[in-house]
Amino acid sequence: MKHILVLLIVVFSVKLSAQTEQNHIPISKSIVGIWRLIDERKLTNGESIRILTGDYKVINADGTYYTFATLPNETIIVQYGSYEIESDSTLVEHIIENVLHPRLSGKDSPIKYNLIDENTMSVAWSYNLEGKIWLNEKWIRLPLAVPRSASGINLVQPGTQKH
Repeated sequence: MKHILVLLIVVFSVKLSAQTEQNHIPISKSIVGIWRLIDERKLTNGESIRILTGDYKVINADGTYYTFATLPNETIIVQYGSYEIESDSTLVEHIIENVLHPRLSGKDSPIKYNLIDENTMSVAWSYNLEGKIWLNEKWIRLPLAVPRSASGINLVQPGTQKH
């Protein structure tokens, strides 16, 4: 009996450890992650350009999220709440507070999403909550990466840091 109890504890610990590793944002392949809003625009010559915004969303494995914006003089949290995944393409955000659109605070917002690939997600959400007006957005996952200068040179040389 004692061995069975020890075995159950070990199995439970290994399973919990494996789940914890899967929940780490830098290795996530699901919607869990830190995402940056991008704006893709077509130029008059037909070319597309990709504009990186200062808007970010953190989707945590524990069912919580927050959105923040980096502005010239400050970085602020603009929305936070929890979410529930309803299917492989829909979720509901339970908005606790949204300072940019206060009428959304305390409301549930249906979200349509699609992981285009493991680092790109398209999102559609209804601005008026009645589903009459849908806004489409594209988000890219922030990578675990060595920072680079504007000219593309690594600011930190990998392997030179002491832990």
